[in-house]
Amino acid sequence: MVPSMFRTSCLTAAMVATLASSAAAVEFAGGTGEPADPYQIATVEQLVSIGDDPNLLGRHYLLVNDLDLDPNLPGGRVFDGAAIAHDGQPDAAPYPSFVGRFYGDGHAIRNLTIRTETLQYLGLFGAVGATGRIYDLRVENASIEGPGRIGVLAGSSNGSIVNCHVDGSIRTADESNWVGGLVGTNGGGISDCHAAVTLTASDRSFQLGGLVGVHRGRIVNSRATGDVTAGRGSFDAGGLVGGCLGGSIENSHATGHIAASDASWSLGGLAGSADSSAWIVFCHAGSPVTGGDTCRDLGGLVGHLRGEMSTSYATGSVTAGDRSRSLGGLAGSVLGGTVSNAYATGPVAGGSGSRSLGGLIGQVLTGGSVANCYATGSLMHAGVPHGRGGLIGAVDGTQRTDFTQSFWDRQASGASESAAGVGLTTEQMHEVETFRVARWDLAGARSDGTADIWRIPADGGYPQLTAFDDPNDLHALEGSGTSYDPYQIATPEDLGAIGRYSRYAWYKLAADIDMAGITWARAPVPVLRGYFNGNGRRIANLTIEGAAATDCGLFGRIESGAWVYDLGLDDVSIATTEDATNIGAVAGTNAGYIVGCCAKGTVAAGAGSLAVGGIVGSNRQGIVADSYATADLSAVSAQTRVGGLVGFNYSGTISGCYAAGRVMNAGAARHAGPLVGRDLQFSRIAGCYFLAPPPGGLDNGLGTPLADGRMKQQASFVDWDFTRTWAICEDQSYPRLRWEPSPCDP
Repeated sequence: MVPSMFRTSCLTAAMVATLASSAAAVEFAGGTGEPADPYQIATVEQLVSIGDDPNLLGRHYLLVNDLDLDPNLPGGRVFDGAAIAHDGQPDAAPYPSFVGRFYGDGHAIRNLTIRTETLQYLGLFGAVGATGRIYDLRVENASIEGPGRIGVLAGSSNGSIVNCHVDGSIRTADESNWVGGLVGTNGGGISDCHAAVTLTASDRSFQLGGLVGVHRGRIVNSRATGDVTAGRGSFDAGGLVGGCLGGSIENSHATGHIAASDASWSLGGLAGSADSSAWIVFCHAGSPVTGGDTCRDLGGLVGHLRGEMSTSYATGSVTAGDRSRSLGGLAGSVLGGTVSNAYATGPVAGGSGSRSLGGLIGQVLTGGSVANCYATGSLMHAGVPHGRGGLIGAVDGTQRTDFTQSFWDRQASGASESAAGVGLTTEQMHEVETFRVARWDLAGARSDGTADIWRIPADGGYPQLTAFDDPNDLHALEGSGTSYDPYQIATPEDLGAIGRYSRYAWYKLAADIDMAGITWARAPVPVLRGYFNGNGRRIANLTIEGAAATDCGLFGRIESGAWVYDLGLDDVSIATTEDATNIGAVAGTNAGYIVGCCAKGTVAAGAGSLAVGGIVGSNRQGIVADSYATADLSAVSAQTRVGGLVGFNYSGTISGCYAAGRVMNAGAARHAGPLVGRDLQFSRIAGCYFLAPPPGGLDNGLGTPLADGRMKQQASFVDWDFTRTWAICEDQSYPRLRWEPSPCDP
């Protein structure tokens, strides 16, 4: 809510003059437009006076009354464009954007009406720029008709929208696109918002969503409840988002009906499609999804998935007409994407000639992976039980696809067959022992990990995701996740809880952690996009076996812009199966920054692994600096890149590092080295060393070899900082990081 200093209990008789709009001078009800003294908007005339005036689009505003824009009331009208920042030419650059602050203060703007056949960027705001902010605003009973880039609140937003609620209707003509209940195109942040907008599009329309049409930013704690209906040949229609072109959807859900006519594709209860850089986490949908004849890629949560989906579920039905394909209770199709810790319970039905029907996923294509999932919904084909596709309808068997510890209920689904997964009876699906043997991370069972992802209900039933428990009694972290008050990590339970918190947050290791007695089947922290300060502390006895995740290590993936620093890992033991592709003690894959870290122990890669390293499996455009590994590495496949520090360095930078572990059983590997297994595509290795092998031993020329004696001499490490970063016991031991408490002998 807006600070109390912005509130007003009544309007004074004296009206405060403001800057004039380009059309005419309009006085606001108070304020100067500055951050601490926003313009007060009390009338419709004051609201629309903002218009496209560059002197007003960057100011601060406070709504002090509910406003009614009903065309039949004084001051109201049928707009032919957005009320604010309304130049709707789709190719105009730069077009006007609202870049100030708008505090709704819980008030409503009602009966916004827009009608146009040519202009775009339609909504209360045409466009919100990167610095624009809209807070605590309701837009009620809006009615908009136009060709595209439409949202009741904004046609386009690259700014932040917080705690806003909209309802009404949107109608579009043929070949319309980028239409959402709240925002048409979103490249910014949306949090704690709700849209109850009925969206009706004609033929050949695309990227239509109950909340957002096309999404590249971040959506958190938001929901959509309106129906989305599209005509023939339409695609990317979803209950919350139409097309997710990168970005994230977190802790959000949708319940509106999604429907499209014949020859449409990529329809989902939550999102129509999600590309390879998109991720969906802690989401659910109860939306029915319905397509006509010859439709494809219909899913209860996502129509077509190329990115990541985890800790999510769908309960809505999925139905399509004759000759349709790739219909799934959770996802229609998965291409190169990952699905983990998810389930679907809704029925799936296709008409005559339909194919690839799955209780969880219709079709899994090249590079797709599914881990720790289940399905219970019935499958019907042309009105009769389908009998197959209990979990997966079809699998592209020509390329790598992975399925790990995932199940379907043979009795509830009526399907005795599936292209992948394990079929169980209903009784078996209700037994905790089924999932304990499968090594799912169960609440109350510390030995299988401390993330506590699943819970078997006390009174029986299918596994439920603990993140959606109400009330939620899961282990909570201390701190607020900011740079000045990071989440405190002091126990194995704290470490496991990270996966339930924001990937963008700050974390700080507050004590050494011993994880003896805990065997993980996945990375304890699957993804990090924020900051993990090791604080000069150590984590001991990290043990991972059988690794169900694609990326395996303490962190599965460290994303671009994320940092892990000043962290030590002792007695690491990782032994993966072929399901894990990238394996490293600190991270399976790094695209961020790993600085001042060390790892000791063993890392063994299974037959299907692509890269294994003492610190990182694959360093993809990431930076590894001032770090070392003495871990022993092993691999069994000729396809595995094996390196004492980094397995595969792709367009990454490695500087000021060394490796002194053994690289074993790598004779068959085509790319193996004591420091880096393979270096490719404009990558860089600078000032890095490794313990020289015996004559004839492994040396691929990446890094500088040093004999044991020279590894114990400061002069060997050219341009290294032995004042602030490194320390060494001359002629006694290899370099150590300055934060490590290891004093030299007298």
